[in-house]
Amino acid sequence: MLAKQNRLSRADFTKYFKTGKRINSPAATLIVSPHDVFHGAVVVSKKVSKKAVRRNTLRRRAYAQLYTAYKNKKNGVYILIIKPSFSDLTRVAQHQHIKDLIDKAG
Repeated sequence: MLAKQNRLSRADFTKYFKTGKRINSPAATLIVSPHDVFHGAVVVSKKVSKKAVRRNTLRRRAYAQLYTAYKNKKNGVYILIIKPSFSDLTRVAQHQHIKDLIDKAG
């Protein structure tokens, strides 16, 4: 989980959701905006899984990858939107998929 100062507020989320650059893939979408410090958010809707336990598991795994990007000093705003096909991937494939999206973002 990211520290509170590295998470987005609702107002910031809406702002960057509208204006950020989108990087799409079959399993997830990453919205990236330049910023002085690192901020991140993960969105997992009920379309991905009806069970809250499963959505929270996917969210925690995605936040772990965003935390890795934070540790690698990648500044900016990262909003990760998980799609339903993401839950079909294995855990290793999920981590690799998110890592590839973050690397594409630069």
